[in-house]
Amino acid sequence: MKKIILFMSLTSLLAGCSTATERMANCQAQGISKDACYIAEQNRQTAILGAAEKQAMENASKAVK
Repeated sequence: MKKIILFMSLTSLLAGCSTATERMANCQAQGISKDACYIAEQNRQTAILGAAEKQAMENASKAVK
């Protein structure tokens, strides 16, 4: 369990050096609508969480064996 929490914390730290606000501003600066930028940011966060969950499940299954 400690490994999962550590991994999730590390993942969030390494997810990127920019904040969601900075990414949204950069997206909009390229002429992309606010709605499209918001959807892209939500997809990014979902992908990161999905990858972390997948890795946590793999780690948990290895710990059980």
